[in-house]
Amino acid sequence: MSGPTESGTYVYGVVAAGSDIPTGLQAVGAEGTDIALLDHRDLAAVVSDIPVDRPLGRRDDLMAHEQVVNAVAEKVTVLPMRFGGVVENDQAVVDELLEENHDFFVEALRAIEGRVQFVLDGRYDQDELLSGIVGNNSDIAELSESIRGQDPDATYYDRVRLGERIAAELEEQRTADAEDAEERLAPFADAVLVKQAGGEDGAVNISFLVPRDRRSDFEQAVDALGDEWGDRVALRLVGPVAPFDFLPEPAEPEQG
Repeated sequence: MSGPTESGTYVYGVVAAGSDIPTGLQAVGAEGTDIALLDHRDLAAVVSDIPVDRPLGRRDDLMAHEQVVNAVAEKVTVLPMRFGGVVENDQAVVDELLEENHDFFVEALRAIEGRVQFVLDGRYDQDELLSGIVGNNSDIAELSESIRGQDPDATYYDRVRLGERIAAELEEQRTADAEDAEERLAPFADAVLVKQAGGEDGAVNISFLVPRDRRSDFEQAVDALGDEWGDRVALRLVGPVAPFDFLPEPAEPEQG
């Protein structure tokens, strides 16, 4: 695709040769640029041309990269590349990426064949959460009531203690909810990665590697979990997306 000087080759990911990828996707860095497959033996790189004098890093660039790899992942098994992968030209993609890493890519594609990633994100309703913490813990309820309407300066240390107690209870609740979600959904996945939920209202953040033929069962299980948790936690299921969280690691070279 790319010429020798005016453009480089942007790499989105690696798939099996002959894969059928979506059309009409927005390329990184250049409107109207086609996204294509660059075949080499039994592998293919998902690529597009990109001007060599155009710096990357805009939000639109990152979004375009994610949209391409996620759209490809919805149709075929893909090893996604990290954002910003620009190679000198098509021949360099073949020589430095596909040929040099051929055996690893083949094994990595085989390891995740027929699977896609979903990410379950949950956010607490703060009012529901605090109400539940206070209602289920008599010590916290009593301490909260004892400082209600009191001079903030006079009750400073009690307020600090109350905040610490609530924070500890919140962390216990997060741990319990993550364990509950993992227990309910792991039977429908081949791998699970529990992450730290971000923000004060973060409840769960869990990635699942789900077989394509179990997608419907998995999504139904997520719906059932959301119904049971109700208004306490707002769940959002993202996917299918490229399996960034489950990419096989290259083998360490043997020490001589």
